[in-house]
Amino acid sequence: MDKAARYKELKAEIESVVAGETSVTARYATASCILSQAFAPRFFWTGFYVVDPLKDQELVVGPYQGTLGCLRIPFGKGVCGHVAATREPIIVPDVHEFPGHIACDSASNS
Repeated sequence: MDKAARYKELKAEIESVVAGETSVTARYATASCILSQAFAPRFFWTGFYVVDPLKDQELVVGPYQGTLGCLRIPFGKGVCGHVAATREPIIVPDVHEFPGHIACDSASNS
């Protein structure tokens, strides 16, 4: 199965599982789980960052599967912050090679 077909299949699966669910958190958590399972072990982190309604230039971590993620990411910082600032999706073959890459751990996670 080619990549486009696999993503289309996963999209349909996620839509089917979350159909009728009104909780955004539950929908995001379910999508994270399905995507994580589908791409394991290739992806080590699958999840969502959302704009903090109280800090509109900052992302806050949402539901995810995998290693510890950054709790917050300012717009313009790292891959996710870049996408939030530009509002343009990008494909990054290796996030470690991305200019301004950030790596969060428990010591610097804020």
